[in-house]
Amino acid sequence: MTPERFNLLTRRHRECLRGVRELKGSKEIAAELGLGKSTVDGYLTEAVRLLGARNRRDAALMLAEHEASVDQAIENEQNTYPDKIMPDSARLVAPPEVMPIPSAPDGSTVGGVVSAGHASALPRLNLPIRRRGQHRNDMGLVERLLWIPTIAVGLAIGFGMLATGLDVMTRVIDAVASHAR
Repeated sequence: MTPERFNLLTRRHRECLRGVRELKGSKEIAAELGLGKSTVDGYLTEAVRLLGARNRRDAALMLAEHEASVDQAIENEQNTYPDKIMPDSARLVAPPEVMPIPSAPDGSTVGGVVSAGHASALPRLNLPIRRRGQHRNDMGLVERLLWIPTIAVGLAIGFGMLATGLDVMTRVIDAVASHAR
């Protein structure tokens, strides 16, 4: 297998293949990466095609073998030139600490917008539909009951605008027809 084939893989391809190597199913990989199951299946199918493998398991094994050989080559080069500073060997800069975004058990953010590591005091607007990646809708009874008249008013306004638009179009057509006679 030529290294050029592995260069065609994106970060997501590699993450999905590593999940397969760890014997995870598409649903588990999707939950871990915050993607949909069909998206993960698409990445895996494309990775199998790009690598020319028989199936996702073979593609995952091929990637693991390739990454092991690349790691071994880097280690050999570091041992050959111990005084040469390699990008990953020196660890001159510590990785930055990332503040975790507070989240609810279903994966949605808690407390609204996060800026500079602090959650703002703005209340979060819960929509009456389940959002992508969310296991369930976490609205309370009061919020659900408030959405019913809100949706009804929105539909009434939309229907009123539609009726007004049709009335205006009818008048315009009548005006054009009367001038054409």
